[in-house]
Amino acid sequence: MSKIQKIFTTLSRGKARTLSIVNGVIGNTFEKKKSGFAIQMEFFSGEKQLSGKPLLLTKTGLTQIKLPKTGRISIFIHGSCASQTSWHFKDNPSVNYGRLLQKDAGFTPFFVRYNSGLHISTNGKRLSSLLEKLVACYPKSVTDIVLIGHSMGGLIFRSACYYGEKEKKKWVKLTRKIFYLGSPHLGTHFEKFGKLTTTLLDKIPSRYTKSLARFIDLRSDGIKDMRHGYIIDDDWQHDHAEKLFYLHQNRTPLLKNVDHYQICSTLSKKADSRMGRFFGDGLVHPGSGTGQGLFSGSTIPFLKNNCKIFPGLSHHNLQKSRRVYRQIKTWCEAC
Repeated sequence: MSKIQKIFTTLSRGKARTLSIVNGVIGNTFEKKKSGFAIQMEFFSGEKQLSGKPLLLTKTGLTQIKLPKTGRISIFIHGSCASQTSWHFKDNPSVNYGRLLQKDAGFTPFFVRYNSGLHISTNGKRLSSLLEKLVACYPKSVTDIVLIGHSMGGLIFRSACYYGEKEKKKWVKLTRKIFYLGSPHLGTHFEKFGKLTTTLLDKIPSRYTKSLARFIDLRSDGIKDMRHGYIIDDDWQHDHAEKLFYLHQNRTPLLKNVDHYQICSTLSKKADSRMGRFFGDGLVHPGSGTGQGLFSGSTIPFLKNNCKIFPGLSHHNLQKSRRVYRQIKTWCEAC
């Protein structure tokens, strides 16, 4: 690749990253106004991630992908304000969990890009429909599906499973394992703090603070869903959903006959330290990532043996850590 080509490629990637970030913040506004800046949910194959060219979910389009096609497929979905390229290792952009899992376990990888500013339930329903289309158009008979989601992406998988099972989609019965990497099942402290901030500012009898409160409250539906981990329409449409001290019950059941795995991290070198338990990976604390709330109504029944916490690892590096990948590989190889 020439220097000029490298420059254009870098600029193109920078533009794509910026668009993903902006969609995460106000993507719901883009969609409401039918703006061309609104990102559409699309699939990418391994070799087309960096090119930014989405797959055509047709039999012809899927036949043309260069990756080996097996009956085992893996689906990767990024978190808020990220994109399909967020999975690449820093030391080698051509390496990611999908490529490694393809080599080690024979799973053909697919990567999802979506507008993270929309409600998680909206993206969940859309993902369920696209997964059904992928299975129907795939050149070979699909036997096993593994889902790997980072942060918000893990919540979208749970949402997709709920709607997919409700609508009796074929892909649901083919799903064997789901990995949640730093997913805030019980919400994030940051979004709860954001709600607290806007509530307090709005109570001050000043038009300036009220204007500031309204401005901060412009953050997207997707970000607001992260306050308590809303994954279905009923969660955010609830009468008390916008109240500051609302205790969300997290009653949406986990998909049955599927192995659920939680991988979290802490910035601190000791996962059980006070700093590690509260701040976690910088965005998601371990209690939320493993579904273990302080109140029984907010606890999610994940198996303790299927939870792993990696100390000394940031939230974003959960997507590109060889330590994390080795754990994913081990669990994928387990019967």
